[in-house]
Amino acid sequence: MKEKVSVIVPVYNVASYIGRCMGSLLAQTYDNLEVILVDDGSTDESGKICDGFADRYPMVKVYHTGNRGVSAARNRGMEACGGAYLTFVDADDCPGEDMVEYLVWMIEETGSDVAGCDFWEFGGEDPFRQKERTDGKEAFPVETLQGDEFIEHGILKSNTRCWSKLFKKESIGGIRFAEGLTIGEDMLFLLRLALDGKRFSQSGYQGYGYFRNREGAMMRTFKNSYMDQIVCWQQALEMIGKKMPRLACRTEAILLVSVMLVVGKLSMLSSKERRGKKEYTDKCSCLIKKYAGHRETFRGLERGYRIKVIIYRYAPKGYMWLYHMRTKKG
Repeated sequence: MKEKVSVIVPVYNVASYIGRCMGSLLAQTYDNLEVILVDDGSTDESGKICDGFADRYPMVKVYHTGNRGVSAARNRGMEACGGAYLTFVDADDCPGEDMVEYLVWMIEETGSDVAGCDFWEFGGEDPFRQKERTDGKEAFPVETLQGDEFIEHGILKSNTRCWSKLFKKESIGGIRFAEGLTIGEDMLFLLRLALDGKRFSQSGYQGYGYFRNREGAMMRTFKNSYMDQIVCWQQALEMIGKKMPRLACRTEAILLVSVMLVVGKLSMLSSKERRGKKEYTDKCSCLIKKYAGHRETFRGLERGYRIKVIIYRYAPKGYMWLYHMRTKKG
């Protein structure tokens, strides 16, 4: 008998997309599946749509909560799941029909705690039109990494997503997503698993369809929650610095990039709006001054970011004005 897989889907105001996502989950080739929809206080028709799927399909369970954020929704799903394995899917994405089956095979073949595949991106077109066509999954070698190796060759190389991965429930234990964070919470979850000594397997097979939502969080102008990515990488630096000090400078470099991304968002605001965000601009300036002076950290930045960091370090107001004017003209 195949082990049950729980698919946890946080749902918040995605009435336009949840049907498409559910279609891809109901079409999975793996036949021992439960889908857990966590309605995170949606104010549109998302909750009713979820209830409709639960009424029609016994494998679908729905939980309605107050609006507590994606991390709390995932945690609620983990509390409710009955599978030996679990995976996370965003409600506007579309996993390939064989994703779950493939990831289960990876875990059972390698004995790893976490298995991950690659993804393709799509916009308004057919979700599967951009999927890479191959002669078979066997064309993609599977790599298995110990926790410290995954930190170095995965997390610190932008593999920070929890979706497109399958987890052994018993391997997660009491590890949960940090609630109150909306950007970077995936990375911290994976980092805690890696530091706990879990094994990761990964493959280049495109098993997950990621929706490029132009209205998504990273496409909008500054919101206070954008500071979360800085908070998360500060926490990551503290954890990595203690257990893997040789990777501290690489982590500092990523933190600097995160700071400059936030600075870019802040720069898009008007002068009056920026004055109201002084605590955030001050924090960004302090972090740049603290870490940009570390030679190895600075050398680890791409050339473009070195230039940005230098300008912002010595002329933060000038940098933000120039960025604002350039964005305004664009």
